[in-house]
Amino acid sequence: MSDALHQAPTVPTVPTVPAALPAPADGAAAPEALLRASATAAAAAALLSACGGGGEVGVEAGPDVEASQLIVSTRPTRRDALRFLSQASFGPSSAAQADALMAQGYEAWIATQFKAPYRSHLEYINTQRGRYGGDDTRVPEEASYEAVWNQWLWGEDPLRARVVWALLQFFVISNIAPDIRPHAMSSYMDLLARNAFGNWRTLLGEVTLHPAMGYYLNMLRSAKEDPAEGTHPNENYAREVLQLFSIGLLKLNPDGTPLLDGNGRTQPTFDEPVVKGFAHAFTGWSFGGLDTTSEHDFHCPDENDEALWQRPMQNWPAFHEPGEKLLLDGRRLPAGQGAAKDLNDALDAIFNHPNVAPFFCRQLIQRLTTSNPSPTYVKRVADVFVNNGRGVRGDLKAVVRAVLLDKEARAAEPGVHFGKLREPLLRFSSFLRALGATSTSGTNRIHYLDSPDDALGQSPLLAPSVFNFYSPFYRPAGPLAEAGLVAPEFQITSETSAAGSLNFFHDLFQGGGYGWPEEHRVRINLDPLRDLAATPERLVDELDLLFFNLQMSASTRQRLLTLINGYPATQRRTRVRRALTLVAMSPDFVIQR
Repeated sequence: MSDALHQAPTVPTVPTVPAALPAPADGAAAPEALLRASATAAAAAALLSACGGGGEVGVEAGPDVEASQLIVSTRPTRRDALRFLSQASFGPSSAAQADALMAQGYEAWIATQFKAPYRSHLEYINTQRGRYGGDDTRVPEEASYEAVWNQWLWGEDPLRARVVWALLQFFVISNIAPDIRPHAMSSYMDLLARNAFGNWRTLLGEVTLHPAMGYYLNMLRSAKEDPAEGTHPNENYAREVLQLFSIGLLKLNPDGTPLLDGNGRTQPTFDEPVVKGFAHAFTGWSFGGLDTTSEHDFHCPDENDEALWQRPMQNWPAFHEPGEKLLLDGRRLPAGQGAAKDLNDALDAIFNHPNVAPFFCRQLIQRLTTSNPSPTYVKRVADVFVNNGRGVRGDLKAVVRAVLLDKEARAAEPGVHFGKLREPLLRFSSFLRALGATSTSGTNRIHYLDSPDDALGQSPLLAPSVFNFYSPFYRPAGPLAEAGLVAPEFQITSETSAAGSLNFFHDLFQGGGYGWPEEHRVRINLDPLRDLAATPERLVDELDLLFFNLQMSASTRQRLLTLINGYPATQRRTRVRRALTLVAMSPDFVIQR
C-alpha cells in the first residue's frame, strides 16, 4: 500500500440545475428525459451548495467549559427529531418514529439503542447453506451482503447498524477480489456490532486478530525473518493500522489540526523503521484452534474449514520474531517477550498515542453528522474519547453520544456549511425505510451495487481498497477546495455515477422494489403517498417529512409541485413515482444537514 492517500480525478463542471422542470402539455408522457438530463447537474449543485460544516454554531463556548454545557438536552422538535434520525440511523421511516423520539428525548433514545439486540450476521448466513440445491452445501458469498441489508432495513438497532457501517469504513476489509470467505466477512461484521458500543482498545485487538483482517492485510501467517530464504515479516497490516486505522500520517493537536514544529512544519507520526518494528511485533499468527507446534498447520491448514474463519488468530512461537522492536516515539519492545506480549504492547502503544482520539473521532463525526466539523467539535468529542468522565479511555458509548449530541450537531439552525453528502447507500436505505420496504421471505437479494453505470457505485463489503470508497481528506477542485473544505463522498461522485444512480432509483420506483426472485424481492409501498397525490401540496408535505427532514427549500418545493401538476389527478401513482425520482436528485435530499 502506498503511504499517500488515493485521490480521485476531479469531477467535471456541470450546468446549473434548472429552476423548474416543465410540465408535459395536455397530459403528455412523463418528462423522464428532463429528469435524467438533470441528474448530474443536481448532484453537483447539491455538493457545492452545502458540503461540510466549518464554523462554530450554537452557543459559544471556550475550551474550559464543562462537558455537560456542550451537550444539547432540550426536547427535540419534529424537524430536530428527523435530522437526528438521519444522522443516527439509516433514515427515518415515518412521522410516528420521529414523534416517538420527540416524546422520548435524545438521551433516552440513545440509551435504549445501546441496549437493543442486534441481528447476528453469522446466524443468518448459516440459514442460507446449500440454497442453490444439488450437492453444493456451501454458504454463498451473497448471503453476507444480504445479512448487512437485513440489519439495516429491519433490525431493532438502527444506531448500532449506522455505527457499524462507520466502523467498517474505518477498519476496512473488502471482498472486491473476491476471495474472502462468507464466514470471515459475516463474523467480522458481528465483531464490529459486538464492539460498536464497547471500548476502542478491545475493538482494535479483536480487529487485529480476526482472520478476515489477517487475510486481507497479510498478517495471517506473517513469519519472522528467514535470511536463508530471503523472507521478511509482511508490513501490510503494520503500515495500515498506523496510517488508516489509528493515528494517521501527521501528528495532531487534540482538535485534529496538524501539530507543527518550531519552524511551522508538519511532523510525521512514524517512518519506515517503525513500520518494520510493528511488522516484527505482529509475526507468528495464523488460524485459531490448530496445533501451534505444527509448521504445516501454520502455513497450510484446510481453509475450507469454516470454523477457522470465525476464531481469533493464535500464535505459533516458532514463527515469531524474537528480537527487539522499535515502536512509536522511540519506544522499544525488549527481545524475548513472545508473540502475545509483543502484540498487546504494540496495540497499547497505538491506543495510548495522542493522535488516536482526534484522528478517529473526526472520521466518526464525518460518517455521522458533517464532513467538516469545527476543531472545537472534534476536540470536545476527542476529550470524551480520552476520558469518558469516569477515567476510562476509548469508551465508544460515550464517544457516539458526544458526536450525536454535540451542540454543533444539534443546533436548531445548522451552520451554513454544516452537513455531508449522503453517500449512495444511505440514499437507497433512506428510500427503502421510508417507503416501508418488506419482502415475502423476510430477507433480501441485495448484492452487487458497486457499478457506477447502472447501480450506486458503492456496496457494503466491496470497497475498492483498504482506503475505503473515499478518503476523509478528499478535496474536489473548485469552490470547496478554495474554501478549505473536504467532501469525502464526492470522490465517488461523477457524471457517470450521477446518471447511473438516477436510473437506478427511477427503476426502483417504477418497478416497485429491488431484487429477485419474487419471494425475496424487497418491495416498497407507494400506497400511502398515492392516497395523498390527488392534492399535490399534501404529497409534497409528506415527501418533505420523509426525505428532507422538513428542510425542503422553496425552489425544490416549486419544482415538485410543477412536476406533479403536470399529470392528471387520476394518475396518482405516476405522480408519486415521478416525484420520488425528482427527490432522488434534489440537492436538499442529497445533502444531509
